[in-house]
Amino acid sequence: MAMCRKVYSVAYINFQRWKSDIRVWLIFAFLGVFLIKELEGFREYGMDTGMQCTAFLLPILFNSTMISIGTMKMMLYLGCILLLCDAPFIYKATPYVILRSHRESWWMGESLYIVLTTFLYTVLITVVSTLVVLPVATFGESWGGVVSAFAYGSGGVEYIFLKEQYDIFVAIPKATMGHLYPAGAQMYTFLTVWASFIFLGLLQYLVSLISKSMFLGFSCAGVLVFLDPILKTLSETNRLRWVTKLSPVCWVSTNALQIADDSKVLTIPFVIVAFVILIAILVLAIRMVSKRIMIEVRGEV
Repeated sequence: MAMCRKVYSVAYINFQRWKSDIRVWLIFAFLGVFLIKELEGFREYGMDTGMQCTAFLLPILFNSTMISIGTMKMMLYLGCILLLCDAPFIYKATPYVILRSHRESWWMGESLYIVLTTFLYTVLITVVSTLVVLPVATFGESWGGVVSAFAYGSGGVEYIFLKEQYDIFVAIPKATMGHLYPAGAQMYTFLTVWASFIFLGLLQYLVSLISKSMFLGFSCAGVLVFLDPILKTLSETNRLRWVTKLSPVCWVSTNALQIADDSKVLTIPFVIVAFVILIAILVLAIRMVSKRIMIEVRGEV
């Protein structure tokens, strides 16, 4: 129990910094504005036509595309790594924290902070996206006429023209719509997105801890994020379909699952086992490095 309290205290100290960290609040504000701007077209079309839209929008938000810059998935991932860009969270009070809690509780508390922060970030995305379309939302087993219209067109109007008219830039995962129920796809996406955020956060923390460079940690996570559209493009070639297995960022797209598209190679058991192994490796590596690293203080508490 004593160790649990120490671990919690370390994580709590990091959350306390949010009160004076304008970076965190700017990221959350940008996230809200970005989601409202990108999804309000769904609500407007639903209100104009009387159609419903599924409230489970995560599979759409995190659908992989062949375009990187400015896509919804890329922006949401960048928001997450920016939220944790101050890893390894070493400030003036850190030596005192380590002295009081000991190194074992310290690295566990920092890791817990990453897990909780990414969970809150994932929940925020889920809640805001649902609230945006709430006036026309359906929580049933149907994707709704709104999503179908922007995927296939409606009333003789091509979906491309509908998306232009309502400023919809997100790519609709047609394979997912044809094979998965919205609630199931939402649950899979939520859990894998959270797991991928944890992975990227722990990777940032580990690299920054070793290199003593926040920029290097941020860059390593960013490379994996920007690899997603490249691997998506390569996977469209028959001989390279396996490349989606190389990055956890690719695994969150339900369109990349074999259950949605027989031509794909990703399976849910593979994704689960791979995430567990990768996160476990990072945690063990952080534990080893944290016990030997020299603490160099920077910044204010």
